[in-house]
Amino acid sequence: MNDNILNDIATEYGTPVYVYDTEKIISQYTLLKNSLPQEFGIFYSMKANPLVGICQLFKKLGSCIETASSGELHAALSAGFSPDKIIFTSPGKTYDELEYAVETDIYSINIESLDEAEAINKIAAKIGRVVDISIRINPDFDIAGSGIKMSGVASQFGIDQIHMESVFKELKTLTNLKVIGIHIYTGTQALNAHSIVQSMEQIIQLALETSEKYCFNLRFLNLGGGFGVPYFKDDSTLDMDILRNEFGQVWDKYKDRLSDTQVFVESGRFLMAESGTYLTKVLYRKECKGRKYLVCDGGSNQHASSAFLGRHIRNNFPMHILNKSGYEEPVNVVGPLCTPTDVIGQNVTLPEAVAGDVVAIEKSGAYGITQSPGLFLSHPLPAEVQYYKGKTYILRERWEKEDFMLRQRPLDINLLK
Repeated sequence: MNDNILNDIATEYGTPVYVYDTEKIISQYTLLKNSLPQEFGIFYSMKANPLVGICQLFKKLGSCIETASSGELHAALSAGFSPDKIIFTSPGKTYDELEYAVETDIYSINIESLDEAEAINKIAAKIGRVVDISIRINPDFDIAGSGIKMSGVASQFGIDQIHMESVFKELKTLTNLKVIGIHIYTGTQALNAHSIVQSMEQIIQLALETSEKYCFNLRFLNLGGGFGVPYFKDDSTLDMDILRNEFGQVWDKYKDRLSDTQVFVESGRFLMAESGTYLTKVLYRKECKGRKYLVCDGGSNQHASSAFLGRHIRNNFPMHILNKSGYEEPVNVVGPLCTPTDVIGQNVTLPEAVAGDVVAIEKSGAYGITQSPGLFLSHPLPAEVQYYKGKTYILRERWEKEDFMLRQRPLDINLLK
């Protein structure tokens, strides 16, 4: 989207606001789909952006969906996904969430511990059902190239590969469960196509070995993905030609053995990140002890990723001032919060900005507001808007100050007498 379109949206809907480019989402989904064997399916990882409207778009594109909470499962169903297109993955599913997943009859609950399997079995026994589950394995191998490793190292995710024998021995006693698949997710924000291909081949090998050794029909295989996008100046772009060509050769070796298996990858960041722009307006320009600051109406409470909250290394998201060029200067772009961590652009070079200008933070379509501490300081949550072929569609209305009172109950002052 060009700056004129973004500026019109900021004027119509106010700031802060998230804007999602529908055509970019479609092109990313098409690119990923065309980079995989035709037999493969895609799960949209809705944790990246759980808006119902976004989920509806992915359903229209032919995607299945991966959920990680009862809230996401409810949203996926509300978006029109049939239960047989939904999986549920999380290391900490509550008993109530498991009941909801069982009752809904989703395609697979991906278990991450034996205790979880026992809980599902108990729920299934109560209603006289056999529930399909998949096992999330934390493999022994560790593939380089992921920005955040989620397997091959100690973590809360999955069950260690070394424990598979005891796991299957225990699962045989849980008669209301049926193992249908394997799920392995090695890491996220991977930008090296060779590493992704290497990882997926090792996952295929492990899944086949496991199904053959423990005698179950491998109906479902989730290879994960971790497909990354370049956020920062030293990041490379994931080479999808290498992914397609190299993995095509790998797939030729295994496709006959997996002819009765539904094989999937999952993606959220790759599909969504580059479609989104976060717009925040400059309220004040100030200088403090030799440093220049742009104080904006939105900050880390709505875009924690750009503030790198919880990270040790500081990098700036790509950003610019709408419809402005010319003399550039180093500034700190900060939000309205009463905390020094509310910095969404640190020592970033931008055209000279004044109050009323709009800062556009790019690549904000994934893990934006959904990963942010939106209740901190009770600033209204931003509107979220979809743009497609010259038209805008509101996906989530901006909160008003009164919305912070939802489900709150005042104290009965008589208790203080």
